[in-house]
Amino acid sequence: MIYDFIDKKGTFSIKDPKKYGFYFPLTDKDGKLLSSISPNLSGDIKADNSRFLTPPASIEDLRTNLLCRRDFFIRTKEQTIRLSKARNDKLEAGFLYHKITKKINSLDIKILNFIPYNLPVEIMQVEITNKSARPVKFIPTSFIPLYGRSAENIRDHRHVSSLLNRLYLNKYGIFLKPTMIFDEKGHKENRTSYFCLGFEGSSIPPIGQFPTLDYFCGSHDLISPEAIEKDKPPSKVKRSEFDGKEALASFRFKTKTLKKNQTASYFLIMGLDSSGAKDPIKKVMRNFSKINSPWKIEKYFTATKKYWLRYLNQTDFDFSDKNFNNWLMWVKLQPTLRKLFGCSFLPHFDYGKGGRGWRDLWQDALTLTFTEPDKAKRLILDSFAGVRIDGSNATIITKDNKLISDRNQISRVWADHGIWPYLTLKSYINKTSDLNILTRDITYFKDHLLKRAKQIDTDFNQTDYLLRTKAGQIYKGSVLEHILIQHLSSFFNVGKHNTLRLENADWNDGLDMAAKEGESVAFSFMYAHNLGNLCFFLKNLKTDTVFLAEELLLLLDKIHNPINYNNFKDKQKRLDYFLEKTKRISGKKRKVKIENLIFDLEQKSSHLSDWLRKKEWLKIGFFNGYYDNKSKKAEGKLNNKIKMMLASQVFAIMSGIATKDQIRKIWASSKKYLQDKNLEGFRLNTDFGKLYLDLGRAFGFSYGDKENGAVFSHMVVMFSYSLFQQGFIKEAHQVIGSIYKMATSNKAKIPPLIPEYFNSQGKGLYLYLTGSASWYMYNLIEQILGIRFILGDIVLEPKLTGTCFSKKNITIDWSLKNKRLKISYIRKTKSDKALKISSLFINGVRLKSSHDKYIIERKKLIHTNNKELNIKVYLS
Repeated sequence: MIYDFIDKKGTFSIKDPKKYGFYFPLTDKDGKLLSSISPNLSGDIKADNSRFLTPPASIEDLRTNLLCRRDFFIRTKEQTIRLSKARNDKLEAGFLYHKITKKINSLDIKILNFIPYNLPVEIMQVEITNKSARPVKFIPTSFIPLYGRSAENIRDHRHVSSLLNRLYLNKYGIFLKPTMIFDEKGHKENRTSYFCLGFEGSSIPPIGQFPTLDYFCGSHDLISPEAIEKDKPPSKVKRSEFDGKEALASFRFKTKTLKKNQTASYFLIMGLDSSGAKDPIKKVMRNFSKINSPWKIEKYFTATKKYWLRYLNQTDFDFSDKNFNNWLMWVKLQPTLRKLFGCSFLPHFDYGKGGRGWRDLWQDALTLTFTEPDKAKRLILDSFAGVRIDGSNATIITKDNKLISDRNQISRVWADHGIWPYLTLKSYINKTSDLNILTRDITYFKDHLLKRAKQIDTDFNQTDYLLRTKAGQIYKGSVLEHILIQHLSSFFNVGKHNTLRLENADWNDGLDMAAKEGESVAFSFMYAHNLGNLCFFLKNLKTDTVFLAEELLLLLDKIHNPINYNNFKDKQKRLDYFLEKTKRISGKKRKVKIENLIFDLEQKSSHLSDWLRKKEWLKIGFFNGYYDNKSKKAEGKLNNKIKMMLASQVFAIMSGIATKDQIRKIWASSKKYLQDKNLEGFRLNTDFGKLYLDLGRAFGFSYGDKENGAVFSHMVVMFSYSLFQQGFIKEAHQVIGSIYKMATSNKAKIPPLIPEYFNSQGKGLYLYLTGSASWYMYNLIEQILGIRFILGDIVLEPKLTGTCFSKKNITIDWSLKNKRLKISYIRKTKSDKALKISSLFINGVRLKSSHDKYIIERKKLIHTNNKELNIKVYLS
């Protein structure tokens, strides 16, 4: 690994960090301010896609663009020191702060950046200490470019939008408030103020400012600006020519002379205010009074570190391995970071416009169902409201939990979107035993799209995006009804090979060019699984009947008017009829017997499972997972070339449809064709060799990058999960172990985290914001540590081997219904084989096994008087 952990709290350090080219996230607990910062102090600060305080920064901007840097100049008689330039640097980073230390000649310099957990401003502290016997005299000047508008304007109307800028100079800094938001869809008044305030030592303000780039650079450029190299005097008052220019927070502090061991400290406070307050400057200055001295800032810094550690320790792991424990803390943080940042606001994610995608939302919530089930319930109910009556869904959830069709206004449907809500709901119900959530009535999403985005509703003019009946009443259906609509519409939505139509893509967004004839066999496996698995909960519902939308009965054909499932045209006709009927829903509901509903779902699940197991298995030793836009198999031995995709095998295994013999052959094929022998990880696909316009853009990427053959962490973690689930423990450990090895390898060149993927050189790319972190934690808890829940009861069935133990014990500590549970796994043998429970004690009382499993009943946990339960599990 390129870093060293310096404590047991996740804090790490890196020498010469600039050479690795990574970045670091900073934010508050609610994600009101989102920052990225790299060791050369580049990155950006924003609230969302429309409100960037500093210029938007892509991954390439980090190393090339001086306008994307927070900077600070120290001008001595001999030289100009630009603090963003690396010189004997060392990085220290923790939860959530970034600190660079430098040694330049006789000066020791520290640069600390953090966002207080409860105050949405970024604080930058520059500390300069003279270590020589001779006094050092210098002129200090800050440099923070202010942008103050939408990311769209970085290219679109960059100059014109700067003409809207209005600057206000304050004793402590600068305020930028553009007059309007420039958008050709419709200009409107701007209500956001952007600011940067600064002081020296104990609240000593700057002596002047360089409020625009023009004034700062003069006739020079950013390499040698006049403000620094020519000792240009700063302005102390607002001048009319400052308006309509690119703004800058460049503060000149008084000339300083430091004797031996003396220190000078400078503080910059950066943020924005969109409250619409009549006097935003007054409001900002009130907040500034909370942090306008070194001791106040130190207080916020200490509180911020404590907050994040307390948050992360809600679920605490101890594998008796310092490096793994600390690395795991950062992985635990990643789902939270994606919740706050969405998928768009770190430098690698320069393609996005904010918000989380549908798939991201549900998979990130998997961990939440374990740590905070009450929050998970609210999230689940709110998010199910994104389902359309045709089984498709809104694709983006904004930071304020609003649902939108698509952030790019493109009408699209992903084949896999229907499976994820159920998997998260399943986890929630098993954790809490809250079966009643299935009968909760919630709304549906309604926009201008009809028939799974195949038609436009020209009469749509609503602003609330709620489904209404023909009579104009808001329609609500149970959570169960939402699940059924998602799965039943997908069951009938098949192509010529009688498997799920791919439509605009599935989990692999790169398979996006087969909308007409493409099919996703891979996710057909999961729909078959979910249809059957749902029956377990239905059998435990305390009711004999449920009420469902009248139109939905068309898809419950085994109850009424059955069709031939072997005939894809019959399925298509039935779906078309349903989609036509739901263009304007009646609002009527029909009573359905639970036993009849179960019969219908089991028939569908059984048919689809058998079909996939027999029709899509390839003699070469793995499953075909896709059909292309010419309706041809995408996988197998084609034109003397092996074409294999990991996702096709993962979901065949995870669904439980692949037989044990098929899984053994899939494993052998995966080792042979997909495992990179140098990196140890498993690639997303073999090299298809050329552009594949009949399947997707993925094959236009260089092989080994992103969706075309990279070691894609998310799918690798799910591969491990599926193998654990089916009892292939040794193989599963090999797969999950490859992620940790690659992530901590020097080749990865990343801080502690799981990246979205590793390229062919083993470098980790797309940092922090990835669903693989949530799946890693889910895998660790449910499979490796074997802590599963079934209707509220804990089922302990660990899948640990002797090699999982650095020492004798592994522990997990978390809260359950106001009780603290600590489970300790104690190894009695060093065997590298899978270990089994030999005995189990709860607060010293031995528990007997039930059918080779140890079940801790929920009612006993809830009704015990003990606030702490110490569970010791002996393995041999």
